[in-house]
Amino acid sequence: MAGTFDGLVLVADDKTVLFKSAYGCEDREGFVKNSAAAISDMGSIAKTFTAAAVLQLAQNEKLQLSDTIGDFYPTASDEVKPITIVQLLGHSSGLDNFHNDSDFELMDKAEAENRILSMPLIAKPGEKIAYSNAAYTLLAAVVEKVSEQPFQDYVHDNLLTPLSLGNTGFYQDKLVSSSHLARGYGGDDQGRTTFEKGLTWALIGAGGMVTSIDDLAIWSAALKNGAMFPAGAPSLAFSKANERWLLGSLAQVEISGESIIQMGGSTDYGYTALIQFVPNRNLLIVLLLNAHDDKYKNATHHQLSRNHILPILLGEGAELPNNSMQPTAAASAD
Repeated sequence: MAGTFDGLVLVADDKTVLFKSAYGCEDREGFVKNSAAAISDMGSIAKTFTAAAVLQLAQNEKLQLSDTIGDFYPTASDEVKPITIVQLLGHSSGLDNFHNDSDFELMDKAEAENRILSMPLIAKPGEKIAYSNAAYTLLAAVVEKVSEQPFQDYVHDNLLTPLSLGNTGFYQDKLVSSSHLARGYGGDDQGRTTFEKGLTWALIGAGGMVTSIDDLAIWSAALKNGAMFPAGAPSLAFSKANERWLLGSLAQVEISGESIIQMGGSTDYGYTALIQFVPNRNLLIVLLLNAHDDKYKNATHHQLSRNHILPILLGEGAELPNNSMQPTAAASAD
């Protein structure tokens, strides 16, 4: 795997971080090596924050998961109105994947809503599971309607701040330090960051967030234990939406005979990221990568885990090398 990727790898169990190591460079031109301080694009793992915001509003009885698009958009077409919040969360709404031509297309919320609500459905609601970025942008718009505040503000106030995720935020977020932004290598715009490009409703809700390896581990643990929900409430993030997806934008898959719960993210700029839970072994795997080569390209996160990390953890290979950084206690996966 030498030279296949740059970035960070973390493995934790229920109690502590077992392994954490950085590889390659945060900034090749500046000769800055990757470290735990690096902040990188998480791609579609941002959808887990959108899902958590919706689920939190449901736990606080601000909306119901059975609510439909028609409840929030009375003028939507009769074809689209019946789509439920659960179907949007579980990629079974019938909405097509994209409402945008690019992640950085200039687009305000009204235009995004109009585009999404006017797209022909690719299937009847609930009939087919088909991944949809557009569904998550619409969910972000619903969060704004229900909370009566900008989506990014809601996420900051109710998810990031309570969990002390100080290195997590949105593109061009003034609360995120730009001193350790990992540059992307392996895709378009070599050596630049997505963070500097800005965020519009072409991407809000579906992506457009950065994080550090420790923050992503803490967030993963919170998804599992429901730390963002009211005390005593169940962790809806791990509740079933359908046979493929959990409500927290987490997919259920099987790898080498092992049940895995995961969410991955990739961009066209060299960034890939992955969170994986191995429930039967109480393990969490977190990858936050900022570079890849022609071998794995933007599937680097999945290939690195499937071909190299999981075989070791599942007893099919050698032990993890003993060159890990100091564990981060706050990143436990209780």
